[in-house]
Amino acid sequence: MKLSQKVALNTAIQIFSKATTVIFGLLTMILLIDYLGKEGYGDYMYVITLVVMFGVFADWGTGVIGVREASRAKEKQGQVLANIFMFRLVLAFMAAVFMVLAALFLPLRTANPVVLRQAIMLGALILVLFATKASFGIVFQTKLVMQNLAVADIASSALVFLISWLFVQQGLGLLLLVGAVVLANIFAVVIAWFLAQKTVRFVFRLDRLFIKRLIRESLPMGAILLMYTVDNKIDTVMLGSIKGSGPVGIYAVAYRIYDVLILGAAYLMNALLPVLSQYSNINKWGSKLRQIYQKTFDILFLMGLGLLLTVWLFAPLVVQIITQRRFGEFSDSVLVLRILSLALFLAYLNHLTGFTIIALGRQRPYFFIALAALIFNVFANLIVIPKFSFYGAATVTVLTEGLVLLITTAFIFRLIKIIPSLVQFPKTAIQLIKERGKIF
Repeated sequence: MKLSQKVALNTAIQIFSKATTVIFGLLTMILLIDYLGKEGYGDYMYVITLVVMFGVFADWGTGVIGVREASRAKEKQGQVLANIFMFRLVLAFMAAVFMVLAALFLPLRTANPVVLRQAIMLGALILVLFATKASFGIVFQTKLVMQNLAVADIASSALVFLISWLFVQQGLGLLLLVGAVVLANIFAVVIAWFLAQKTVRFVFRLDRLFIKRLIRESLPMGAILLMYTVDNKIDTVMLGSIKGSGPVGIYAVAYRIYDVLILGAAYLMNALLPVLSQYSNINKWGSKLRQIYQKTFDILFLMGLGLLLTVWLFAPLVVQIITQRRFGEFSDSVLVLRILSLALFLAYLNHLTGFTIIALGRQRPYFFIALAALIFNVFANLIVIPKFSFYGAATVTVLTEGLVLLITTAFIFRLIKIIPSLVQFPKTAIQLIKERGKIF
């Protein structure tokens, strides 16, 4: 198979895998909302949110850098991949320790704080399993056999749903429902390990020079990833600590939908990143880069606007489908989702500015933009959550996305001298239809 065909196949597999896991995730969400109600689902999502937040420490940018380094080291690939695996495992255990400590000291406003603290500690094991599976994903990405990771991901998401369903039938509580995620991911890690062993021969010999280089190369990327992940999840944690489990449950329903819908922008910009990088020499390709930037802006503007209007119109129906007979408890999620639809529109445009800055190699200033957004987010939530609860958290998300868009747009203008036109998107839409997407 040709390289271009392998890349296309792996991209298609990733999209199929993500779509499948999203479907199983939504089914699990519907099951747990119906069983646990507002308070219980809020506790469950509080644990999962902490897993995601602390999981950033287990990655710290080593995923992207690891694939790059392993792809270059053809002769020592088995040793390089083994060193990446060992280093990431150490990071995962360190992150898990921090999460256990957080379980002891976080202020929790819930009916049963002892059980929730135990669930958070159990969630630390999920963190390690997620990180281990992702490390095998580096192997599969390096070897362009992403179908192996797809098998593990689909198996874990399907098993989370099936085991959760069995536990719900037995009337089991929060702790064992978190345990369902643990069991499913143990199985997924075993599958990933078996497939990784068939893909590459690991050489577990420590290479200190490589580890030092990996740390040095990963630091900037990891810092940016940390800032944006914490920025994305800190509102849920603050909402739980200030207002309690019920508001987290209401907010989590709307935010889960938001997380799914944002994937369109992520997939588009991941596909376009190599193109933007190809024309990153501003002196040589400035005109072409500005042309691509404007057309991408037009496409993301249309996608974001379409989602904003659709979500605003159908928010009651979507929330009712997900919450079923619990809709009365979760009716406030409708307005939260409508507020977040504004953030969704802005986030689509922020994907363009963010990926462009990375393509131009300006990660250092991008880190300070991310840090500014996080600081604003935390202080704004401290002000509004006590008074406006989940509505305040959703509004701060909109304001944060707007702030980032203003700063990054000004930064892009300084770099390539373009502020995208707001009236050109109909022309791009017509061109997109005529040329069947081949507009770049």
